Amino acid sequence: MLKNRLVIFFLSLAVFLFMSNPVFAGIGNIAKQSGAAFFKAKGQKDWIAAVQEKELNQGDRLKTGDDGRMELSLNDGSKLALGNSTELEITEFLLSKTKRNATVFLLQGKLRASVASFSGKTNMNIKTPTAVAGIKGTDFIAMNQGKANVFFGQEGTVSVSGTDKERVALLPDTMTENTRGHKPIEPVKVEPDTPLFDARKLLVDVTTVDVPVEWKETGKLPLILARWNINYGHYLADAGKYKEALEVLQIALDLTESPDTSADAHLERGTILSRYLNMPEDALKEYQTVIDKYSQMPQKENAVYSSGVIYMDIGNKAKAREFFKEYLKSYPQGKHAATVDLMLEKLEKE
Repeated sequence: MLKNRLVIFFLSLAVFLFMSNPVFAGIGNIAKQSGAAFFKAKGQKDWIAAVQEKELNQGDRLKTGDDGRMELSLNDGSKLALGNSTELEITEFLLSKTKRNATVFLLQGKLRASVASFSGKTNMNIKTPTAVAGIKGTDFIAMNQGKANVFFGQEGTVSVSGTDKERVALLPDTMTENTRGHKPIEPVKVEPDTPLFDARKLLVDVTTVDVPVEWKETGKLPLILARWNINYGHYLADAGKYKEALEVLQIALDLTESPDTSADAHLERGTILSRYLNMPEDALKEYQTVIDKYSQMPQKENAVYSSGVIYMDIGNKAKAREFFKEYLKSYPQGKHAATVDLMLEKLEKE
């Protein structure tokens, strides 16, 4: 009799330990998917096709192709929706009656996190290579593009930081962003009929498995956001917020490799550095990038002219002559041609 009781006791204890320790149990599953979607278990080298209802565990990785989407359902009721061209790792997910710890690492792409409310202590983070979003019960969208990150608040409050730990509070209907691990910008209101509104709608659609999507349009997301950043950077500079403007323009550069957009961002940074911050050497680097890297783009005209003006202002007459003569040679009918003629005359008299 005593032996039987001991057996029952130890079996009950084993069941209790198993149920109370989530390390040994699945943490959720793949609820939905469409298009190219892949799964890689922790410790495995090869990706396999993702299948609906596939059990998930700590350390598993998920990935989508150019037309792929996935929705993950976690044991606490939270949902993670992957857009196309996305890869993430469920680094940690520990759940008990009183505590919830989770870390999801977004290596690249687009993720919507709808996090269920939890009565116990919560430490839940969505990380990218250069940012961290601390979340409780909330709904938000994150996009990682290389060094840059963009976050849209949907519901609740999200605490967003770079690698330097300075945080901003992302509220519903606002957007923040950062790059290279820097502190995120002050959140911006997402107004209807604006590029930010359009970008958010695209992100909502692409992270909803059942919604039809024009894949060509989603490919424009980085460009849409980069162009918005250039306009916003110009606005910040006009408002006297020069350092903030430079950061926003750097985000534009890190979001896209579009030659036209990149050349505009470098020109705008050069203007701020030379005109407002008295940093001629840094401005010259921005202009030289346009001259060297975007030599066939129309922005080169302003870069050559502005370089000549800076060299003249800092007293380097030889370099000023060099750039002004290059300007007249390349743009004899250019918009600055008459001004350059006058400057060259002045230089010859000095």
